[in-house]
Amino acid sequence: MIRFLMLSLSLVLVSPVLLAQVDARMLQYPDVSQTQIVFSYAGDLWVVPKEGGTALRLSSPAGEELYPQFSPDGSKIAYSADYDGNQEVYVIPTMGGMGKRVTYHGMADRIVDWYPDGSKLLYASSMSSGRQRYDQFYSVAPTGGMPDQLPVPYGEMASLSPDGKKIAYTAMTQAFRTWKRYRGG
Repeated sequence: MIRFLMLSLSLVLVSPVLLAQVDARMLQYPDVSQTQIVFSYAGDLWVVPKEGGTALRLSSPAGEELYPQFSPDGSKIAYSADYDGNQEVYVIPTMGGMGKRVTYHGMADRIVDWYPDGSKLLYASSMSSGRQRYDQFYSVAPTGGMPDQLPVPYGEMASLSPDGKKIAYTAMTQAFRTWKRYRGG
């Protein structure tokens, strides 16, 4: 009987440890400014000083924030978020606050970069590509407005030259393909 009680007691004490789930998400999509690092972790945006220290959460609304990018002066962060069932581009002050929605249409928008002078955002979307698998590049003011399509047939990832007049880009990528290695019927 004593053995049974000891076994029961040990199971009661050990079972919460065995059943505990470790939230092993990884930080993703870091970007670096002159003084800070921003990254996405557990679906929220976090900022930490470049020297290290404690990371501060910038956002915690329902939805997932991804792909943060510092503005050239480091005062704002552009990011993509899914708050209403569609991924759109938002801008938030680096010190936190409410994100301002920049894009408004039915296809997913992924922030790619800021223009070097901070006047525009570069983002990728399939809104008029004719194929939802392929994105094209657009530019839009960080305050919102009508986007301008860049004269590139397809584009996923990119980097702008320091003067903003040239673009190095990847036309297509397998990185976001959910059908990669699909073996279904």
